[in-house]
Amino acid sequence: MKYRNTKDDRLRRSFIIAYIIQISLLRIFVDKSIFFIDSILSTIILIFIYFIVKKYTVKRMMKYKMDNIDKLSGEDFEEFLALKFKKLGYKVKLTPTTADYGADLIIKKDKSKIVVQAKRWKSKVGVEAVQQVVASMKYYNADRSIVITNSYFTENAKILAKYNEVELYDRRKLYNLVEVKNKNEIFNKTICPKCGANLVLRDGRYGYFYGCEGYPQCSFTTNVEGANNYHNAK
Repeated sequence: MKYRNTKDDRLRRSFIIAYIIQISLLRIFVDKSIFFIDSILSTIILIFIYFIVKKYTVKRMMKYKMDNIDKLSGEDFEEFLALKFKKLGYKVKLTPTTADYGADLIIKKDKSKIVVQAKRWKSKVGVEAVQQVVASMKYYNADRSIVITNSYFTENAKILAKYNEVELYDRRKLYNLVEVKNKNEIFNKTICPKCGANLVLRDGRYGYFYGCEGYPQCSFTTNVEGANNYHNAK
């Protein structure tokens, strides 16, 4: 089993090495009487810099567009999705890079466990990805399963996914997911055309959509693109 080497892991190791070097230099060049104070101050500064760099890295990744995603490696694509789902209120676990039993991410929200297979591909995704995520759903005892790709799916993959109730996120749905900023996002203050309440982001069985804040009294819904078109037409 091969464990992941994420961007955060690499950043953390870099700062640990920097900390060791820093303490070693202080021992050599700083007087013993002020070593303790200097080491504490320098440690605080280093920790502060670490969190600033980490925050900047996450913020930059959250600004990725489809052309950025197309250039990612497979593992970086999985890390991007992990960050995205965290922003949307999910608890996220990345599986090992090997022996993952068909799932790249395990996400949880509202007592629902979902296994996610991520495919950063140039060609269409076939039935193998669907088969893998179906197997992972049983292995991880998940309630739902999703395959996400920056590409599209073959017809056979769509048929198999429908039969096994696997949710497919192709390039179009991924674009909608990328454009979602956070779990409580209200789309440019767009109002419901039926009752005048706000449209709020929700996560349904077939992906993200905008629903009326007045639900269940008002059941109006639209997809992300539909909300955008409605807003622009106003």
